[in-house]
Order: sequence, then structure tokens, then C-alpha cells
Amino acid sequence: MAKLKIGVAGAPRGASFLAGMHAYEGRAEIAGVYEPDPQARHDFTTATGVPSLERYEELLERVDAVIVASPQHHHVPQAVAALERGVHVLSEVPAAVSLEQARLLLAAVRGSDALYMLAENYCYSRPNLIVGAMAKAGLFGELYFGEGEYLHEMKSWHTNPAGQPTWRYFWQVGRAGHSYPTHSVGPLLQWFDDRIVAVSCVGSGRHTDPEHEIDDTIVLLGRTSRQALLSVRLDLLSNRPHLMDYYSLQGTAGAYEAPRAEGQEPRVYLLDKSPSERWQPLDAYADDFLPKRYREVAEGAGHWGADSFPVRDFIDAVHDGTAPPFDIYAALDMTLPGIVSETSFHEGGAWKAVPNPRLWDAGVGTEPGREAPLA
Repeated sequence: MAKLKIGVAGAPRGASFLAGMHAYEGRAEIAGVYEPDPQARHDFTTATGVPSLERYEELLERVDAVIVASPQHHHVPQAVAALERGVHVLSEVPAAVSLEQARLLLAAVRGSDALYMLAENYCYSRPNLIVGAMAKAGLFGELYFGEGEYLHEMKSWHTNPAGQPTWRYFWQVGRAGHSYPTHSVGPLLQWFDDRIVAVSCVGSGRHTDPEHEIDDTIVLLGRTSRQALLSVRLDLLSNRPHLMDYYSLQGTAGAYEAPRAEGQEPRVYLLDKSPSERWQPLDAYADDFLPKRYREVAEGAGHWGADSFPVRDFIDAVHDGTAPPFDIYAALDMTLPGIVSETSFHEGGAWKAVPNPRLWDAGVGTEPGREAPLA
């Protein structure tokens, strides 16, 4: 297959995918960038030499695939436009911001010959990959409880230097519920090999920056199809150091806990392997359980090196004609609990069902298509 021509929509975040692209120069190349902000467009093209475009449609005309790295409310419109043209899509997170968008995206994926993948980079962090392989091998036994926390004070991100609201002001802290779920939910669903079927969402109240609709801390409880319980916390406002990648799990044969503070390390306890009632460093299991494919981190890759892997998996899936690691159903399984959480929040934490997108009829045509294997 010829070298894949990839476009980038959204220069600031899109630049983070370049490390993964450079590691795969033999299979793909950046063919253009779409960015409406003139300064961001100039900065990207100056640093990379990549042609810049002022219209998204122009980008789609010259590429085989597009990395959608725009503000999150544009993910679905831009993905749908690409899929309708037969352009493959690697989308930033979350997949959608509403149930309406989610259905439109599913219909577009089912109706297109192009591939869709969600770029959930937190699933690719070194500890999460090791824990995932250990869970798959059964070392923790039956998993029944997990935690994920994304605590990232971002008050300075909600307005620009002129004091005008940015997109985050509306789409992340302007909504009452868990507005940014996939970084926390994604790795848990991967480990548990499950989906969330119902959520209850409550908040701490608005104290630190009460002009925003979101509470300082949001807690989403999720019940999975196998009756496991997941607890997911989001905090974008509280005055505290960042803790953007805390996870834990508990199973019948062991437990895992990520570090909570500088100087700590990821740790595991396995019933039949660890010293009696004592934690072990997760690294003791790295040689056996860190997948070989993800051992070499591309130079300059952000988010602990994890940013390089989604684009590499995406390129391979397109080239090889294989299913991507995070297809449309995995993407919506990570995204829909956050969307439904808003309804639960406004009803005082009432448990609300999370729809199964595999059962939606969006995009079902007159002939068997992408939905047929799920029938």
C-alpha cells in the first residue's frame, strides 16, 4: 500500500501526534493541517513545513485519513464529513458530546468503507498496559471494583488572554455532569473487558469557581454488565496539584493501585504471588506483561509516551485492513456514560441506563453492513 496521506484538524492538539508519525515515516506522512486560528496555523506550519488550509473540506480533498484533534464538540461533525468521503478517521476524545451526535457518528461509521478509531491515549500508558495484560491473564481473578480519577486544575484554560471564554468554558465546565470521561473510563473498561450499563452521578457543589455550571468535584458511579462497580472522579477546578492518571482495581485474587503522589510507584498485590499482605512494585511484572509492541516510546511523545501509540495502531489498522483497538463501539462505551451522567446529576444522582450502541438502528441500511456481525 502507498504511503498514507494524513491530515490534521486542530493544530495545537494535533501536534502531539507528530512523534508517532515520525516513528512511522515509512507508512504515512502529514499532508496538510486545517486550523481556523491564524496564529496556531502559522506556528504549526512553521515548525513542520506542512501545508496549512483554512477550510476543513480542502483538507479532506487531499488526504486518505484525518486526525480529528479539534475542540470536542467538533469531533463528530468533522468525523462524519470525513467518513462520508471515505476518509479514515482517528478522533480525539471524547467521541461525542450528546446522544444525538453519538447516533450520527454511528450511522456514518456503519455507512462508510473508511475506518474509525478513538485515540484514547491513557489506555497506552506503561502502567495501564501492564495491568491490562495481567488482568487478561487472570492474575487479579474476577474483577469487581475499579477507580479512575482525572484531577486537573484548568481554570486558566477556560478563557483566552483577552478574557473571552474558550470552548472549554462551555463544553467542559459549562455542563453539570462528568463532561470528560474517557481518560478515566477507557482503561477500566479495557481491564474489565466490560461496558457500563447504568450510572449515578453526584457533585460536591460549586465552591472554587462558582460561575461555572460544573461542580468542583464530580463522582460518577458505573455498574457494568457483569455487576462490577466503577467509581470515576472528575475535578477541573479545585486548587490542588494535578492527579490526571489515578486508577485502581480490585479482584478476587489481587489488587492494583496507581501512585497518588510524587515519589510513589504503581503497586500490586496478588494473592498467590505477593508476600503475605504486602504490596509489590508493578515493575516486577513488566518483563512478562508489558506488550512488546509498546516497549519503545517515540522520542518526544507526550503523556508519558502514550501519545505515540494511538496513531501507530491507527496507521497499521488502515494499512493491514484490520480492526482498530478502539472502534466505534469501544469509543461510545467510553463516551456515553459521561453524556448520560448529566441527566443523573440533574435528578439528584438517580441511576440511569446507559444505552448499548450495538443495539441502535442508526445507519442500518437495506443490505447487511457494519452492524451485521452484531446481529
